[in-house]
Amino acid sequence: MESKFWEDVEVGETLPVLEFPITVKTLILAVCGTRDLMPYHHDPEYSKSVGNRDMFVNTMFEQALFGRFVTDWCGPESDFRETGLQMLNQLCPGDVAKIEGSVTEKLEEGGEPRVKLQLSASNHIGVAATSTATIAMPSRSGGPVQPVQSMERPTMEPHPQIPEFAKAWLGQESEKSRGGYPVNEVQLMYWCDMVEDMNPLYGDTDYARKSRHQGMIAPPMGLITWTMARAGHTGVDFAAPDANSPERAPWPPKDASQGGGMPMPPGMTDTIAQGSAQTYGVPIRPGDRIFATNETLNCSPLKQTKLGPGYFQTNLQTFYNQKDEIVGTNLFTLLRYGGTPTEG
Repeated sequence: MESKFWEDVEVGETLPVLEFPITVKTLILAVCGTRDLMPYHHDPEYSKSVGNRDMFVNTMFEQALFGRFVTDWCGPESDFRETGLQMLNQLCPGDVAKIEGSVTEKLEEGGEPRVKLQLSASNHIGVAATSTATIAMPSRSGGPVQPVQSMERPTMEPHPQIPEFAKAWLGQESEKSRGGYPVNEVQLMYWCDMVEDMNPLYGDTDYARKSRHQGMIAPPMGLITWTMARAGHTGVDFAAPDANSPERAPWPPKDASQGGGMPMPPGMTDTIAQGSAQTYGVPIRPGDRIFATNETLNCSPLKQTKLGPGYFQTNLQTFYNQKDEIVGTNLFTLLRYGGTPTEG
């Protein structure tokens, strides 16, 4: 794969369109690649029973497909610094995902040359997802991109009318929750297989060993994958993770209260994602063990929405490696609704 230089990129430049068929095998590979055993991603009957068109690809698959689309264009010598994802519709077997994108900004930021991109994925129904990406690029004058050595956790000014119950959550980082499995080469290969990503940094290749990273690295947008629970713990209901055999308990047995939870506003029962923004730090490598914490940064006062009264809550997920280095963050905004609010 050839790599672009920052000087050769123009604002308004369009990326080559990618058309990617979504098949049953795609969904199987997505389970392998992301370790996401939630039944609506692999069980069509279950997915339809809860109102979906069919089983559908998950968040991590779409992040991976957008990531592959970007690096197909810029090459492996650029590094992701930030990505955002908004899911609007579902990609199901029989669809063809059409990925498009363009350069929206070219700038120097954080002491390095960067480019910002606007991306979209559409099917026969319409736009299924939109994404943004900020990448650091090599330049002829400045040389290669330097890997991030450390990063700070994002901060946010809370809403001036933040509810009293949410004030107690501010500054309270949850205990670390460890991913079910260590980062490994097999998982990286499955990730690449699911979206046909040829980036040579994601494999044990001569290119990776001779690169500025001095070895293979994990796709940065795979943060959530590395903190997925073990297969026998993953499901809609923790106490009955196999939707087709609800009498079966999680295996191996685990305390459901262990670390990583996001607090729920009192009286609320349901959640729907509104937006996600990730930043990336120290590269993740095979052999790493990834941990995640959650912290509420903001909560709106009670709002009236089309789903009824609810609160817009922004949580910060921080991902650490076994050396306690921050490898990435995810600002996750959720609408918390349903039930009966106890505070206005």
